[in-house]
Amino acid sequence: MEAREGAAGFRHPDKPLLILCGAIASETQAVLAASGLSDAVEITALPAIWHNFPERIPEGVEAKAMQARKDRADRPIFVGYADCGTGGLLDAVCQRMDLHRIAGPHCYSFFAGEARFDALAEAELGTFYLTDYLARHFEPLIWEGMGLSTNPEMRDAMFGSYSRLVYLAQTENAELTVQAQAAAERLALRFERIFTGYGELGDFIESVRP
Repeated sequence: MEAREGAAGFRHPDKPLLILCGAIASETQAVLAASGLSDAVEITALPAIWHNFPERIPEGVEAKAMQARKDRADRPIFVGYADCGTGGLLDAVCQRMDLHRIAGPHCYSFFAGEARFDALAEAELGTFYLTDYLARHFEPLIWEGMGLSTNPEMRDAMFGSYSRLVYLAQTENAELTVQAQAAAERLALRFERIFTGYGELGDFIESVRP
């Protein structure tokens, strides 16, 4: 099973479809495999770089959903996004089209668990978060994606209100921990690592079960 960004069509109209963020594609595939659902659910991914452009997410999800229901108007469709900075616009699409999305404001919350994340945020508001995917792709998504590669002097302006970087680790991967720590050093932030596993993503995947 492959998560396809910008796929032209859908091959299995009788299966539930999961539209997800490309930044959690690997984690979603791992949970589907562990749940025995790899062959029972079709998945398609929107570009991970939209992590930096949340205004694109609602329209992208709607376009995918409309295309997927051309052959079956009542096809069950699930959305592997939290609100992710859309300000409720993604929820409006989900309500209008009867789509079911994972609960929470962002992936940090559903990986850590809502209560745990709220406690982290309350303990230190000036916290910047990384997941496995963001640690692995820090350079293109954050350093380059936020313009710091060409304007490094903007680092203090953009991250001056942050005091720590928390790496929410989905897997026990020493190399990713090193990469996350290096990211903290580049941003001049204190580093902390917290192992979360897949968190509430597992519960959401169970709800997709046909």
